[in-house]
Amino acid sequence: MHKRRALLMAVSLGLCTQWACAAPQVPERLQKVDRLTYCSGMDSPPLVSFDEAQKPRGLTVDLGLEIAKRLGDKQVQWRVIPFSGLVPALLAQQCDMIVDQLFDKPERRQVIDIVNYMYSSQSVVVPKGNPKGIKALDDLSGHKVAVLNGSTIKTLLDAQNDSLTKAGKPPMKLVVYNTDTDAFQALRISQVDAYGTTVETAGYYAAMAPELFQEGVPAFSRILTGLGMRKDDPQLTAAVQQIISDMRSDGSYVRLLDKWHVSSDTLD
Repeated sequence: MHKRRALLMAVSLGLCTQWACAAPQVPERLQKVDRLTYCSGMDSPPLVSFDEAQKPRGLTVDLGLEIAKRLGDKQVQWRVIPFSGLVPALLAQQCDMIVDQLFDKPERRQVIDIVNYMYSSQSVVVPKGNPKGIKALDDLSGHKVAVLNGSTIKTLLDAQNDSLTKAGKPPMKLVVYNTDTDAFQALRISQVDAYGTTVETAGYYAAMAPELFQEGVPAFSRILTGLGMRKDDPQLTAAVQQIISDMRSDGSYVRLLDKWHVSSDTLD
């Protein structure tokens, strides 16, 4: 009886693997082109950034390249757009897809399609030693806090400021930057007291310069994170969704997150 059950399970798994490995349907508009154009802010390591040779690197970069490969070995062109301009650039057809750390929020779902590939959370980075004693969001009261323009953390800290004001406490002063690099530089030279960003980026910089930065407020506000496509491009959305599903089935998805040390962000 056990042998028969094991055989049935093996056959079932074999069929699942066979289906998972079926090539995705390449959208009609992409069947005769040899290149995909991706919009990205290229400033959220370890997901999307440039290395010392100005070559794109990161988990999401690798994912974008794998998607292009599975859509017919297409080349990839990266169009660097400030984060706040990614959705407008996609809607203006300046690229085929947003390949970045795009949080899956209802207001974004109203204007674009999103295919999720991981979870992400928020964090607050402080100088080494945490001289201001910032360990919770309430501790940010009265302090200068750097945020990325158009980011989710800015929206969350705006809401926190409302709560601080209602409680009779001084709000934090949010200082908006266009890139993570500029924000971390401001923190390094003490132009701000803290920087609100994603857990992944916070961990990256803390690991790169442990003598300079550390986590202040631990991870909060976990959210699904994905790639963005236009609503009038449903064939691409379906193809990308299948590719992510296939990668989860064939093991390449887990290996990718392990490579970039973010396995805790794996999809459920």
